[in-house]
Amino acid sequence: MSNDQRSAPSVDQLIDVIANSSVGIAVTDRSGAVVLHNRAQSVLMGGEADQLGGRILVDGSADGLQTLIQRLEKDQRVENVQVTYRDADGKHQQTARVNAVLTGSGADTRIHWVSRPELGERLPVSNNSTEDITSDAASWIRAVNERPLPTLAPAKDQEDVLREFYEVAPVAIHLIGVNGQVMHANPADVSLVGYTSSPNEYVGQHIRTIYEDEGLLDDFLGRWDEDSPIINFRANFLTREGAPKPVLIFSTAQAEGGSVTNTRCFVFSDPEPQRERDTISAFGWPA
Repeated sequence: MSNDQRSAPSVDQLIDVIANSSVGIAVTDRSGAVVLHNRAQSVLMGGEADQLGGRILVDGSADGLQTLIQRLEKDQRVENVQVTYRDADGKHQQTARVNAVLTGSGADTRIHWVSRPELGERLPVSNNSTEDITSDAASWIRAVNERPLPTLAPAKDQEDVLREFYEVAPVAIHLIGVNGQVMHANPADVSLVGYTSSPNEYVGQHIRTIYEDEGLLDDFLGRWDEDSPIINFRANFLTREGAPKPVLIFSTAQAEGGSVTNTRCFVFSDPEPQRERDTISAFGWPA
């Protein structure tokens, strides 16, 4: 462990976590011109950024791109803002919820965007159609997995940008190892569960430390050999003080040589905390 007990991921881990996550990720300059983005962001935008004039194209009833950037310049961050991504011709439109944070100033300004899809059915359903990629969670992850890496995918020569994204990301990120141990957690993740003052009580410990429903967690971990994604799943984490924290989980796993090595977990504060928490049976899995 590093002296802050958060032990940052390697550059290869960062490339995988960002490029292959189940949520849309983009880093832009202050005008919205894209520095890098991942597969899921390509799906949301209806194409690669270099095909869209090199920038994010966003329409929205309340927030177009320039309005969003103006809010970021004023407040430094936005959370759970509904937007509609579109392609250059306006033929593709995809609704999403965006968290974003602005860093730096002047020519050194960067905006880090994380977008989660608005799904018709938040959980997987029996649907093999490819016509509506956001009809349900299974259709969404299938569309992401089938999308080729974009031209502007994260790469080793962008290590500084990747590490900045991980440190300032407007969403909690953690990697869990095959033994259930929290391998790495970014500042937003450590803060989400109240361990900022004592990260060593969380990072390096078993992930069950923060799960209210340990049976649910054990089921998740037991399905790793199947590489079963967890998309838009409502659960409660437990803070350091033992208080429930309603969250939305987007998690997939990295596999090498047929074996899973770690998860890629993106966790959002649930904007509808009053809603019932999901259960294993909600996925159609046996309890």
